[in-house]
Amino acid sequence: MANVRCLHKLIRLQKLLLPLNAQSSRLAPLQPRPLTFLLSRRYASEDKTTNLESFRAREEQREKERDAADTKKEAAGGGGGSAGSGAGSQQDEAKQAKVDAIRVKILDAALQHVPQHGWSRQAIVQGAEDSGYPSVVHGMFPEGGFALVSHFNGKCNAELVESLQRKTDDGKLEVENPMDFLVQAVRQRMEMIAPYKAQWPQAMALIAQPQHAPTALAQVLTLVDDICYYSGDRSVDFGWYTRRVGLATILKMTELYMLQDTSPGHANTWEFLKNRMDEAVQLQMMLNQTEGMTHTFQRSFNSAFVTARNILGLGYNRN
Repeated sequence: MANVRCLHKLIRLQKLLLPLNAQSSRLAPLQPRPLTFLLSRRYASEDKTTNLESFRAREEQREKERDAADTKKEAAGGGGGSAGSGAGSQQDEAKQAKVDAIRVKILDAALQHVPQHGWSRQAIVQGAEDSGYPSVVHGMFPEGGFALVSHFNGKCNAELVESLQRKTDDGKLEVENPMDFLVQAVRQRMEMIAPYKAQWPQAMALIAQPQHAPTALAQVLTLVDDICYYSGDRSVDFGWYTRRVGLATILKMTELYMLQDTSPGHANTWEFLKNRMDEAVQLQMMLNQTEGMTHTFQRSFNSAFVTARNILGLGYNRN
């Protein structure tokens, strides 16, 4: 029995020693290699580096040759290239004109849906369907409801300018009463808003959004400049800016007052407009009597107006 136990111990010891012998055999010291082997590896790495540098040099040379060939082609075919670019530009303009015409058609049709859907994308969708286009075409208006508001303001401003041109024979006739001319022009513009009075607060909220402010401000500044111009204001002094800023202020004050006016025919609004215009004239006369205050007041308005005009890239030079 003791012999059997000894035999078992020997077997277990043998199993334990076999993995150790195998590991020791794997960790046997490396045999030193001859010097020629190391030199051959060094020269092989140097050959690889040399080949890489040669490859880069060849690619750079080919790139230079291609650039030189392209330059020669452009020089040889410059006339044809410019003609081709001109034709391409005309095609792009024609495509843009078609897109703009479709936008105008849809927005014009959408205005009749504003009383029901407000200044919204849904109104534009209804306008597209009325115009024979699929409802998905509203993707042409990424600005959403503001596109409809901006279109409406631009359309109304253009109609007012056409009316002023007819009254003054395109600015050739002298206006007998400039203040009354300004009052009537502002009133005519406000009356265009009256059909959408209930929905106009939504339009004003869209106009007030920062991303829409540049377009809205440009429309207001252009409108007041047109009104002043056809009223006979051809001045080039500092009052040029003051009068336009003052008129823009009165225009917006009247717009806000009209939204709260419940009098028949907005009679209170037109009285408010006339009073604000009288006050503006009296203020101008008072400032003219105090030279120092006048220059300070005018510089403040002029700076604000010029800054806004420069930011928007507007120009008011008329022939």
